[in-house]
Amino acid sequence: MQKSRGEFRSNMSLLFTRSSALGPKGLKRKKRLRNRVVGFTLVAFQIIVTIVFLWLLLGLNVIPTKYMIMLIIVMILITAYNVTSQFSRAHILGKLLASFLIIILCTGSVYVNKTGSMLAGISGSDIQSNYCSIIVLKTDAANKLSDTKKYSFGYNSSVDKSISENAISQMNAQLGTTLTTSTSKDWTALVNSLYNGTVKAIILNETYRPDVVAKSKDFDDKTKVIDTIKVETKVDKNSVKNVITKPFTIYIGGTNEYGAVSASGLNDVNIIATFNPEKKQILLVTTPRDYFIDIYTLSEKGIKKDKLTHAGNFGMDASLTTLANLYGIDIDYYLRVNFTGAMGIVDALGGIDINSEVAFTTHHDTSIIKYNFTVGLNANCNGDKTLAFCRERMNFPDGDNQRGRNQTFAIQGILAKAKSPAILTNYASVMDSIAGFFMTSMPKDTITAILKDTLNDSTAWNVQMYSVNAFDGPKMRSNLYPNEPTLQEMSVTYPDYDSINTAKELMSKIRNGDVFNVEEYLGSKTKSPTVAQ
Repeated sequence: MQKSRGEFRSNMSLLFTRSSALGPKGLKRKKRLRNRVVGFTLVAFQIIVTIVFLWLLLGLNVIPTKYMIMLIIVMILITAYNVTSQFSRAHILGKLLASFLIIILCTGSVYVNKTGSMLAGISGSDIQSNYCSIIVLKTDAANKLSDTKKYSFGYNSSVDKSISENAISQMNAQLGTTLTTSTSKDWTALVNSLYNGTVKAIILNETYRPDVVAKSKDFDDKTKVIDTIKVETKVDKNSVKNVITKPFTIYIGGTNEYGAVSASGLNDVNIIATFNPEKKQILLVTTPRDYFIDIYTLSEKGIKKDKLTHAGNFGMDASLTTLANLYGIDIDYYLRVNFTGAMGIVDALGGIDINSEVAFTTHHDTSIIKYNFTVGLNANCNGDKTLAFCRERMNFPDGDNQRGRNQTFAIQGILAKAKSPAILTNYASVMDSIAGFFMTSMPKDTITAILKDTLNDSTAWNVQMYSVNAFDGPKMRSNLYPNEPTLQEMSVTYPDYDSINTAKELMSKIRNGDVFNVEEYLGSKTKSPTVAQ
């Protein structure tokens, strides 16, 4: 011990001794000591940076465990080499390697931190919003909650009991009274209690409306919504769907706004994406923005027939619920993007390639610049050109139908470019373009689980597309905005329920794990003599 301390003091004294006072051997020894100090300082800094990088990477939780273990082992081996090399003639290589790692790991730490911040910024919280409608018979004189102060209310005690009771507590507070309530054991009993007058109003979480309508076909025709109560509940992480093994559905809504994304606004893009992670299948179904259908506003306006795009004014939950009821499905999450976000991510990727099935020139109402698109590949489309491709409908004979298909072609182009090396060279710009211009109800843990699974399994996703059709028809007055002068005779399209039923079938096939090509499958059905036409 004394010898080691003495040697250490001797070395330190030598380092700070003026070179002019040393002989040739002393100078050589001093140079060797100085090189070691520089080397060990670099290695120490490299170790600190490595620890920070690995800590950030583990916190992000997107790298599969097997790759993390490999990375840690490689870092340990490189560090061990850098340390031992300082005692040999390879010390210069050790210093260069440590310096290189410091630069790479510092840059990587910035990227990992930026990714984490982006995911936290766009992802959903652990709070789930439930919308409970206050429903009375359509012939009832009540039109608002205050009209029901002396009514008896019913709710389903076997499903969503706590949420219904929370809604009742809010209603009691609003009305300054204690409402009379009764419970039913199932949806059929609840609806019958309203029909036969046992209760004058019922509370229905809109999530379960499809279940109610399935059992009582005339429910929507016989009832009306006079108010909606929002009930927020904390999400139980143990109840979150396992998106690595179970099929899930996302509603993608594109708003017509510029700037930072918000929770409400007209939706020009309406796509339902059905995922089967085990089969690596994705089905994108587009729905025309001008579809004249039942809009579930989840507000005091209730349910009214109007253009699909107007549902977005009542928030993403309203659009999601409207489409869930149109297709009779459960939609797990939503993803919302505004026009600025769509332009930004395409530009950040350095442009994308878009396949167009028709040749056209954009209308002056679509974009200031007139863009020409040819049949087949349209290479290097920037953000503005991509946006024009997605918005154009005036120059198509089938208008919204073609626009919906074009939107899915653009998404395919973005996905293809995101999987290319361009994502590495433009990573920071891509992250910046996403943050603030995208929002989703999907929790951060769910997003990272999908990313981790994608990295763990390199199998390419099979992306299929389908667009439901629409028919032209008479112009209609808006039922949601009856006093708006510009909406007294609005252009609408009417649903083609044959194509909607086909979309339902295709979604079901994806969820059930069928692997198929949409065009080939639909073509075989058309040729089959056993299929009803």
